[in-house]
Amino acid sequence: MKRWGAMTACIVFFFLFFFSLLPRPLYAAEVTVVTEEWIPYSFVSNGHVIGISTEIVEQALHRAGVSIAGGQVRLMPWARAYYTVRRNRNTLIYTILRTPERESLFKWVGPLVPPDSFYFFKLASRTDIRLHSLADARSYRIGILKDSVHGQFLRRHGFDASNLDPASYQVQNMKKLINGRVDLIVDVGRTVRLRAERLGIPYATFARALFLFRQEYYMAFSRDTPDALVHRVGAALAAMKKDGTVERILCRYQGLAAEGKKW
Repeated sequence: MKRWGAMTACIVFFFLFFFSLLPRPLYAAEVTVVTEEWIPYSFVSNGHVIGISTEIVEQALHRAGVSIAGGQVRLMPWARAYYTVRRNRNTLIYTILRTPERESLFKWVGPLVPPDSFYFFKLASRTDIRLHSLADARSYRIGILKDSVHGQFLRRHGFDASNLDPASYQVQNMKKLINGRVDLIVDVGRTVRLRAERLGIPYATFARALFLFRQEYYMAFSRDTPDALVHRVGAALAAMKKDGTVERILCRYQGLAAEGKKW
């Protein structure tokens, strides 16, 4: 009996040791997810954060077996979201532009949605503002988003605090433009139109003044997020593009898919 008991104990110990060596399943993983309000990619409707990017990110995480901390995306000003993902473990931010300045700061997954073109926008009534080059804009006050690619891009091209007027939310820049506090803002035509609708302002109030750049959007994980988790989310996103899930999400929101952009 003693020999049988000793053998049983050895077998139990072996199995416990063996299973302790197996990698922990990713379905037990959890990440904090942050973003800004940026219609149509992420915005609040009936008390819930929805939008093109939000649905894609939530579906990719679900397929990868990754839960969202607190059960929901945290919506906050862009500068705070950007600070949060850089200072905290296992954190994800979206919809973010991938640039050389940001490349080493995060672990990237994407592209998330088709690229957009960014422009200087002015009031249509400001016929005195005529931009033929980026240098022409140095004579004007420009509303930008704090810690955004817009500011990085303009500073890289010689703009400074004398030109740039940062805000926590892009809708604040639109209001500053309307009130004459700034002469130009940096934005995407689609989002200007949708924000104008929310503010009850005709889209024709605004006009494109100069093309700036075109870029794709990504999701980005904090650097200490496990590589295996990041790769699994990336594989889930790739599968969603292949099986048509991403395209179906795009088609549920007016504007993006209607422009005929393909992956």
